[in-house]
Amino acid sequence: MAEEGTPKQLPYVRETVLKKRKVNEEWAIKNRERKAAKRQRRRDDGKGGIKRPEDFVREFRDKELDFVRMKTRLKVRKLPPADSLNSSLVFVIRIPGTFNLHPHMRRILRKLRLTQVLTGVFLKANDATMKKLLVVEPFITYGFPNLKNVKDLIYKKGRGFLDKEPLPLTSNDIIEKALGEHGIICLEDLVHEIATVGPHFREASNFLMPLKLKCPERRLQMKKKPFKDGGDSGNREDKINELIEKLN
Repeated sequence: MAEEGTPKQLPYVRETVLKKRKVNEEWAIKNRERKAAKRQRRRDDGKGGIKRPEDFVREFRDKELDFVRMKTRLKVRKLPPADSLNSSLVFVIRIPGTFNLHPHMRRILRKLRLTQVLTGVFLKANDATMKKLLVVEPFITYGFPNLKNVKDLIYKKGRGFLDKEPLPLTSNDIIEKALGEHGIICLEDLVHEIATVGPHFREASNFLMPLKLKCPERRLQMKKKPFKDGGDSGNREDKINELIEKLN
């Protein structure tokens, strides 16, 4: 029994753990500063920009044309039942293109968390999801990733939200704190839950931030043509794996 007046010994923490904590804290601070500077640059760039009336008319017509084409796609294209698809997991990539989107399409892309070009998300292939993908098909490409690419994407590009703060997945402690109540306590559990579309897939995919991909050597042309017709958009099925390997 410790004598009275003796200072209580602090719990031992390994040096590697302390270093990781310090790196994570420094990264979070730099990330906040970088985002604040980016927002300020956007504000500054927007001040003094003058558009001609012809530009507004052209943008409006493009938006309305995209909306009409979207309604036509929904009427003409018959989606197969989700049960008949090759996989229950879909990886969706936002491809380069116009930023002047129709509000309806912009809203769908926001729900899919694909507001930035060359970011990707994992989604469960159900009827509702496939209909959303059809709505914004000219601005995305998607397909069925294999286990190897799911693992590589999460290991190399994975970042998660913890207490509304984006953090790199450098420690299993982050995953356990965020998803431990669902039985996901390490990176391997997270990969397994995503790849198999497990019972807690929604929580796992929402924990992951949209994956930032690198620009390919041959830039995506964004011709608003489906992949099967020689374009870059739409369903690539299993061939999405070739694109993932170029962007990862």
